[in-house]
Amino acid sequence: MVGGGIAGLASAVRLIQHGLKPIVLEKRPFLGGRAYSFKDQETGIEIDNGQHVFVGACKQFQKYITDIGVDDQVTLDERLAFPVIKREQISWIRARKLPAILSNLSMLLGYRHIGISDKIRILWGLFSIKRTSLDIKHDQVTFYDWLKVHHQNKETIENFWNLIILPSLNDNINSVSAYTGISLFKVALLGPSQNAAMGFPLIGLSSLVGESARNFIEGEGGVIRLGFSVGSLHMESGQIIGVRTQDGELVEGNAVISALPAAEMTSLLNNSMNVQHDFFKPAESVQTAPIVAIHIWYDRPILSEKYTAVLDSPLQWIFNDTRLKSRNDCGGQHVVISLSGAWEWQDRSKEELREIFTTEMSRIFPAARTATITRFTVVKMLEATFRVSKGSLESRLPQRTPLPGFYLAGDWTDTGWPSTMESAVRSGNLAADCVAQDLINA
Repeated sequence: MVGGGIAGLASAVRLIQHGLKPIVLEKRPFLGGRAYSFKDQETGIEIDNGQHVFVGACKQFQKYITDIGVDDQVTLDERLAFPVIKREQISWIRARKLPAILSNLSMLLGYRHIGISDKIRILWGLFSIKRTSLDIKHDQVTFYDWLKVHHQNKETIENFWNLIILPSLNDNINSVSAYTGISLFKVALLGPSQNAAMGFPLIGLSSLVGESARNFIEGEGGVIRLGFSVGSLHMESGQIIGVRTQDGELVEGNAVISALPAAEMTSLLNNSMNVQHDFFKPAESVQTAPIVAIHIWYDRPILSEKYTAVLDSPLQWIFNDTRLKSRNDCGGQHVVISLSGAWEWQDRSKEELREIFTTEMSRIFPAARTATITRFTVVKMLEATFRVSKGSLESRLPQRTPLPGFYLAGDWTDTGWPSTMESAVRSGNLAADCVAQDLINA
């Protein structure tokens, strides 16, 4: 297993369930990939690199968490419910306790940022999504263009559709494919009522998805090696049976699963005895999108809810980390501002970001105007997710490859899901199932 992110760890867990003993090789000194936490030097608190959220529809991620024994360290709301602030006015998107699909459709009833006629437009858009049979043609147009054809306007797109698309897909609605946008709403809002409910880790990500997986894997006889940088694949008699470090050390096995980002995977192939195959070429077109996480510590509470969305503001989404993690921050509060599709912010200095976002927090939240900021830090993830822009489906490769003994995992592979922890787990499960099937039939 090359790569110790969620995809690689999920592959290892699944292999163990098939009765196999995995070896996980990770170049960094910690596990979890893009979902990690670290100890803040000034506060001593373990903080996540960014706010990671899952929804009720993420069934395989939730099973993975259960398999590694930490299902008591996440929480999942009963139904979708969150406040939205626009021009300093608060209104809620809140699903009612109603049967099945009616629960999520009821979320529009009390949402005052959209008028009655536009609510009817949105319901028509959701009905159109419900009756749409997805086809490759939907990957050739943007979700924005598809919505416009289905009678959506500027108000519904800005105040509803993109409010969900931007944080979910880490990209603007003008860029994401209609295929992915339609898929998202089919699964999240037009399925069972809890599919759209939001879930959160109760502990740091490295502890949740990294160390817990390590304890399980090693406890079942698997091996994890950190600080192990793979240089090339090792092939004998036309079969991939191991990897080599740049120093020449060989680690052998029955097969190799690459759980690397697309660019690293193609680089590994290029370094491996001139291994080339047209099958892998589409992966070269995988693009990525940035997320910027802004962490602010105040000396008093300034945010009452667990999380809040903001329209007409650079803030996007704000998370009350103190409450989500049930911490006692000595009367203070740690908030995380999550900026998706953050090209506008990725090159700004820490000082610029502090000026812009602390000022905006004071404008939106009155309690912030009299609070003292005790700590401020920024985490930039420049390649946080892969982009699901139009035409991106063809770049998502399946888990089984034409190279005997070589398999692919990673959220960017063909899982049917966008760049999420759920997609990572699904890819790992699929890759491990392919390995087990091929070894049994060999």
